Amino acid sequence: MARQKDLKPESDAKFGDISARLQDLGSRLAAEKKQTAQAEKPPTQYQGATDYSRGYRLVSEFVAGILVGGLLGYGLDYIFHTLPLFFIIFLLAGFGAGMVNMSRSANRSAPSAEELAKMPKPNDDETEDK
Repeated sequence: MARQKDLKPESDAKFGDISARLQDLGSRLAAEKKQTAQAEKPPTQYQGATDYSRGYRLVSEFVAGILVGGLLGYGLDYIFHTLPLFFIIFLLAGFGAGMVNMSRSANRSAPSAEELAKMPKPNDDETEDK
């Protein structure tokens, strides 16, 4: 047992420099992994919307369908001088289109982490006005 105590300080002196270098390397690798994990996080612009914003989006799609249908119908009635006919038809078509868009948007799920990783990241150079 006395030999083990004698060997321990000798081994520390012999491998002390390597031990310190390994600890330094370990800490640098941990910092690099943390930095890489931060860089690989999906952008916040693609993360799930809150319930309120999702509700407003659904309502706006529904109202937009009705308004576009009504305006198209009124425009055709103004051109052909048949005021209620196209207005009613396109208003109902806009209502139907708004319902379809709203149901599609409500059933759409948020992208998974794998899909987010495949999405192209926004490039700062392309978004700047030249």
